[in-house]
Amino acid sequence: MQIFKKLFKYSYYEIFNEIENKLSNSLEEGERLFLHYTIKQAKLSFEAKKKLDLYLSPLLLFYGLVALSKITIFLKTHEIPREVLHGLTVRVAGEKSIDWDKNYDPGKETILIKEKGLFPTFLKCISPFQVPEGEKFTLEELFEYLKINTSLHPLAIHYLILFLLSMLSRYEPQKWGWAIDKSSMAPKIKNYLRDSDSRIIQLWEENIKL
Repeated sequence: MQIFKKLFKYSYYEIFNEIENKLSNSLEEGERLFLHYTIKQAKLSFEAKKKLDLYLSPLLLFYGLVALSKITIFLKTHEIPREVLHGLTVRVAGEKSIDWDKNYDPGKETILIKEKGLFPTFLKCISPFQVPEGEKFTLEELFEYLKINTSLHPLAIHYLILFLLSMLSRYEPQKWGWAIDKSSMAPKIKNYLRDSDSRIIQLWEENIKL
């Protein structure tokens, strides 16, 4: 069993080693360092997620995906991404507006697309379909989109979900705690956080097509 776990862990992250080994010799020093440390950030984020409580998973999964998005931009454009803006914002209601007795519903939390930032830059690299500025999605809608064919790229859907969940977990601990422990969406959120890392890496590997 221990040998199987080691082999699985090796194959799970082999794509990262393949990219670095294949590209490093053709890159300039700054590009090589960017690739090395961004890959390291992605790999360590996903590895850490497996060791920690699900309560912290959104942060690790989101920043793992951010690292993958930066590598994607670099591979598609041959330029190191310098974006510091997310290109997204979450409409988070203050806790005074929540009636906890009526069961706060995280599915109604909304994410809004902005014109400039890392997300729209990433989306241009993975999909011909672009989301217009001001477009809004609820968490409930995004989970549904994972089950059906939509014009929104699956990696983009994961990005939006994880940005929203990471914002809740960072800035709204009471709402996040309720969402993952007591809300009607708790089982769905927990299942997503347990399995999404492997799905994300698989989708990413298919997209970059090395």
